[in-house]
Amino acid sequence: MKKTALPLAFLVLFCSWLATPTVVAAVSPPRAKPAKPSPAATPSADPAALYGRRARRLVQSYLRLKVLELRKADLERTRLVIERKLGIGALLSESPPPGVR
Repeated sequence: MKKTALPLAFLVLFCSWLATPTVVAAVSPPRAKPAKPSPAATPSADPAALYGRRARRLVQSYLRLKVLELRKADLERTRLVIERKLGIGALLSESPPPGVR
């Protein structure tokens, strides 16, 4: 039995040696991501072409009303300073928004 154990051990070691790969599998390098295509340049649009006449007139009238509201608030503040209901600091300070009283 002793004579057969040694050759069997060599046989097992030899077979396991053949079963193991000789070259260790290297981890493959990460793939490079494909380059994104550069976005196409957007054509510059004419500012006058962005809005129609009706929309421009609407915005202009809205802005005109806002300016008139601000003027009215400043005039009201000036009147209160003249009537001495507000100090001169209120007149020289920054204008408050239209909704603030």
